[in-house]
Amino acid sequence: PVDLVIVGLPAAAVPDALRQCVAKRAGAAVVFSSGFAEIGEQGRALQDEVSRIAREGGLLLCGPNTLGFMNTFDRVLATFSQAGDYELQSGPVGFVTQSGAFGTAIYALARERGLGIGYFINSGNEAGVEFADLLEYVAHDPRVRVVAGYIEGVRDGRRLMQACRTAMACGKPVVIVKVGRFGAGARAASSHTGSLAGSDRIYTSVFRQLGVLRAAQEEELLDLATAFCLCDPAQGRRVALITQSGGAGVLMADRAEEIGLEVPALSPQTSAALREVIPVFGSTKNPVDITAQFIADPAMLESSIGLVLDDPGVDAGVFYLGLMERHVETVVGRLRSVAKNATKPFVVAWAAAPAAARHTLMESGICMLPSATRAVTAVRALAAYGEARARRVRADDAPREPAPERRAVWPSARTFELLGRYRVPLPPWRVVTSAEDAVMEAEALGYPVALKIESVDIPHKTEAGGVRLGLSCAADVAAAYEGILASARARAPSAKISGALVQRMASGGVELIAGIHRDETFGPLVMVGLGGVFVEVMEDVSFRAAPLTREDAAEMLFELKGARVFDGVRGGLRYDRQALVALLLALSDLALDQEGGLLELDLNPVRLFPEGDGLLALDALAVGGDS
Repeated sequence: PVDLVIVGLPAAAVPDALRQCVAKRAGAAVVFSSGFAEIGEQGRALQDEVSRIAREGGLLLCGPNTLGFMNTFDRVLATFSQAGDYELQSGPVGFVTQSGAFGTAIYALARERGLGIGYFINSGNEAGVEFADLLEYVAHDPRVRVVAGYIEGVRDGRRLMQACRTAMACGKPVVIVKVGRFGAGARAASSHTGSLAGSDRIYTSVFRQLGVLRAAQEEELLDLATAFCLCDPAQGRRVALITQSGGAGVLMADRAEEIGLEVPALSPQTSAALREVIPVFGSTKNPVDITAQFIADPAMLESSIGLVLDDPGVDAGVFYLGLMERHVETVVGRLRSVAKNATKPFVVAWAAAPAAARHTLMESGICMLPSATRAVTAVRALAAYGEARARRVRADDAPREPAPERRAVWPSARTFELLGRYRVPLPPWRVVTSAEDAVMEAEALGYPVALKIESVDIPHKTEAGGVRLGLSCAADVAAAYEGILASARARAPSAKISGALVQRMASGGVELIAGIHRDETFGPLVMVGLGGVFVEVMEDVSFRAAPLTREDAAEMLFELKGARVFDGVRGGLRYDRQALVALLLALSDLALDQEGGLLELDLNPVRLFPEGDGLLALDALAVGGDS
């Protein structure tokens, strides 16, 4: 039987070739051919036919428009790329890419570094197996230690989430370059593969939630892959910086704090021991400056780094040096001894390192990067993955029916009753259909009250003049009822008006916004942000894909630019974070349970009160697939 068919024919001939593959019961096909969805609607129709043939015939299909793959573990080359022209260098990295040519450039850069790639797979147009399928397959291979990827966009975000969770369960870090961050890049990505670039903010949030390490570009991708191949994850964010240059120490410390690492003071015991080793013109503070004296006294290099890494307040270490052409053998020998005895991640930043040093350290299992800041960035990734692996994730990716496409605003009563079932705190409210009822219900609820027009055809009530606040007596309520009806009829004459909503007023606290959005790539997302100018101008919001864990919800709050508000500014009150976490978890459950009908939900504003006093969602707008 045929295991694999490579198809390199003009696009029009591909469907018949695949029918022959199905007839011969071939296991899989790699289609190099271009001329499909990447060229427009005519090509897309041909690609749909190819996809149908493979799917109905049980044929695994990679492509079309792909450079194919290289499995260097088993020496299987199904590619026409020049990357396969060289002696194969196998290794513990599995690399899946949506770009063929750029992917092979990354493969070549890895080879120059001495970083072995066990799998190189270009997913092409993904008419059969998709990026996430390939990523998950690679993660399952016990010979792979790190999964790396380059993506422009995915159609099925949940499938990608499932694959990343599989990698996490297998103990395999996932490092991805996701492009299409801005408008021009997103358009280019869409035209390149026909995939959906999606919202970059959502990709960033979901990657953080899943413990996926996002690299900015190809060099950082390889930096992080190298670090994960040669280092264990860090157990915390506390990094020790050891250097031969005080200036480099300052640079590394700045970079560390910029990206969320801590540069802690060393223990008195460590500092005292270092003073016995380092010359008086050095520094025993973190960053530790051992000066260039270690060239004359190589033992000082080994002992000082060892002392720092043994400090109980340190989770990882970076050692910086430069040049050393005449001292390669001595320095490498000492660094080998350090690595042999180290129990914590240790990265060497060696500027202008001699080629012999680069290759020898890699062969010795020591992570070496060519700059101070890149080494610190790699340690940040080791710490981020360590944190993600320690989190317990409540996974629930069971497939659900997609929400209908027809959109309709839900009546307030339906929305508020649903929120009440999920224990979302709301001010007391009533729907009324006359001025007399409005006065009666306002007196029952207690003044002051707010009055809002009730109409599914007027989602933005304030813009239609349909809101009155701070009503404190019966006469005010009666006049307000007639006023909002008249205003709404004048500004939206065709709107169906069902009456008005009476609510008890609530004031004080911090103004927030929270809600649910159904993303076409990742499914239901939960959102939170600071309200007012923060959301309108600064767009200070955070997203996570449902389901959320308590840790996910807490992280969302810490990500907000204005997060310090929760803890009190200039001696002010601390606000009820736990109540806000509970709200986000409730929205997560609601989003999953109501996914068949609910498309969007905005709680705006939400008032968060001081610790122990909870919160109130003052207004809600729900959009669903039915009315």
